[in-house]
Amino acid sequence: MIHAIQIPVEEDRPLYKVAIENLAGMQAAVGGYIEILDLGPLLASLVVNEEGKLLKQEINRRATLLFWLLFPSIRHHDVIVGDVLIVGHPDKDGNTTDAPANVVKLLFETKSYKAEFQTYDDPDKFNGNLRRFDDYFETANYALGKAEAWSAVQRVRVVAAEE
Repeated sequence: MIHAIQIPVEEDRPLYKVAIENLAGMQAAVGGYIEILDLGPLLASLVVNEEGKLLKQEINRRATLLFWLLFPSIRHHDVIVGDVLIVGHPDKDGNTTDAPANVVKLLFETKSYKAEFQTYDDPDKFNGNLRRFDDYFETANYALGKAEAWSAVQRVRVVAAEE
């Protein structure tokens, strides 16, 4: 059994933690055959419906924002559709693992978020401002909007704001 985070496609439904027994459980959670998308820097993966786009499932805005934050080259070129799971990277035997504790903490235990920006002229540093949000995905939307408007931005991220 693994512990995952479900991101429902319907934005009025909150994220929730779910225990998944096996492959059939993952397939049930996403509504079909699964595809795994690596979330690299988070040491996590998205589990999506492999045929979601063919089935014309709705865009999962929250999962798409998360993916766009991590992979700037796909912004506005690809989207995530349908209900998705966040799980951990596979273990040494290739078995799916629990959603990383840092991702669980960020999405469920953090009270305040901020956006940080890395610019081309200072690629070793992230800078932020005083703007604070109480929702991870609202912060991601803000950060991505600023990145689009400000050509100097190389990367963006959403982190917990110091409280």
